[in-house]
Order: sequence, then structure tokens, then C-alpha cells
Amino acid sequence: MITRLAGAATGGLRDPREVVGPFVDVLLELRAQVRADKRFDLSDIIRDRLAATNVEVRDTPQGAEWGFRES
Repeated sequence: MITRLAGAATGGLRDPREVVGPFVDVLLELRAQVRADKRFDLSDIIRDRLAATNVEVRDTPQGAEWGFRES
């Protein structure tokens, strides 16, 4: 779904991050919560599912950052 939304955004005038960003941000908020609860199994699932849609998650001391993986 994220990849399709990004594709739709690139066909128009909008930045793909504007279109998919709110969805990714919600997932990263959920991921931060499960990490805080030490549910790393769920955290890994969220990261892996995002990676499957070409979204790369990087953990930093300030929190998770994301971007599109270069093809």
C-alpha cells in the first residue's frame, strides 16, 4: 500500500513523503511504543514490513528516522 501511494504521488505534483509520511509516522510511533515495552519481536516485524515496501528505518539516539530506499 505504501509503495502504491508513493507511486501515485510521484505521478502528480506531490512529494511522496507528503503522501505516505502520515502512515509511516503512525507505524513508527507504534514501533517506538513496542520497543519501550521491550517487545522487540513486534518492533522487528514493523521494521521488516516497512522495508518490504521500500521504506528504510534508521534508529538514532533522537528516535527513528525513515526514508525511501534507493532502487
